[in-house]
Parts: sequence; structure tokens; C-alpha cells
Amino acid sequence: MMNYEKRKKIILVIFIAILAYICLNFQSKFIIKDNVLLEYKRGILADIMPKKEIEIPYGVTEIREKAFKNCSELKKVVIPDSVVKINSCAFLDCKNLIEVKLPKNLTEIPFACFSGCKQLRTVVLNEKLDNIDMFAFANCKKLEHIKFPNSIRKIDEFSFCYTGLQKVELPEGLEYIGGEVFIGDDKLEEVKFPKSLKIIDAKGYLFDECPNLKKIILPKGFDLDLVYDDTVSIEYYD
Repeated sequence: MMNYEKRKKIILVIFIAILAYICLNFQSKFIIKDNVLLEYKRGILADIMPKKEIEIPYGVTEIREKAFKNCSELKKVVIPDSVVKINSCAFLDCKNLIEVKLPKNLTEIPFACFSGCKQLRTVVLNEKLDNIDMFAFANCKKLEHIKFPNSIRKIDEFSFCYTGLQKVELPEGLEYIGGEVFIGDDKLEEVKFPKSLKIIDAKGYLFDECPNLKKIILPKGFDLDLVYDDTVSIEYYD
């Protein structure tokens, strides 16, 4: 009899522990310390729940690396203007993310920040953005258009490789563009370069695996190395 009662108590304790775990972890939640978003802890049913908009709490100043990595429930993210720094791979492989607007005081999109966000269609860049780091939007296959603010001075290597970009107008004010920025952009048809550009890295190789590139628009007097197929037409502007 004692053994039976003991077993009942053990089973009850286990049941309560499981129930408590489910209650505590059913919903996704932010892990924040000292105004730094360390992690978005996904709920136990996140993969089967409807995709949703997530609003990061105002007051957060930094998003740590890989904070939202592989967050499949994320459809849209609202980043408050209190955020001044986002670390590398913060939104890596968020496969259902469609839309993102960057906070007004952000100066850099870090390494592989949105890489692998294959449904990403809308990106609103802020007016203080200075640098787009390597692989920032790599493999964003649904990203067809992006408007660059004139604050951008540097776009690093491979930052827009294997995207769905079709036409690109690089901003006046841009000074450096890294090698193979557009490699694998098989829908890319037209690119316009600014007068401000001073350096094209990798000896001008930007357009490998861009079979549909038809036109490059350059300022008169453009003398930087640039490699392209002989089927591409070149147009000059004053």
C-alpha cells in the first residue's frame, strides 16, 4: 500500500512538473537584460502556430547575435527606434519573415543579419545607415527591390548575393562596393552606379552568375575596373 501511495505521489509530481513546463514555455518570449535583447525564446508549439508580427519592446538598445535565428513563426518584425545596434546573424534563416523596417539610428547591417530569409520581400532602410556588411541579405530569393538611402558609404562583399533583385540604383554617396555583391542574382537586369564611387573590390567582379543582366548605367568619366559580359549594354549619364 505504501509503495502504491508513493508511486502516486511521484506520478503527480512529474505531472505537475510537465504541466508547469508547458505553461512556462507555451508562448514565445523575449529574454532581455540591461536593455539588450539576448534571445527570442520560441514557444514549444511555435512551428505549428500561425505566423505573426513581432514587436520588440521600446527601450531595447541592442539585439544580440542569433537572437532570432531560425525563428519560423516570425512574419514581420517591428524594431523600435531605441535600437542602435544589431549583431551578426540576428535574423539568420527566418524562413517566413516577409517585412522589416530598420530603426532610424542604426548605422550598420551586420554580417549575415538577414541571410537565408527566403520570403523577405520588403526592407525599409533608415536614413543614417552607413554600412551593409558581408552576406547581409544573402539568399533572400524574394527580395526584388530595395531603395538605398544616400547615407550609405560601404556595401561589403556578397551582401546581396543570390537574391531576387531586378533593378538596382546604388546611392550617391556610396564610396566602396565589395566583390561579388550580386553574384547569383539571376533576375538582375539593370544596375546604376553613382558618381561618388571610389573603389570596386575583387578587380571589378560583381556580376558572376547574373545571366539576365542587360544594362549598366555609369557616370561619364567612370574609370574603375568593372567586369561584365559583352552582351550587356552600357549607358552613360552626366
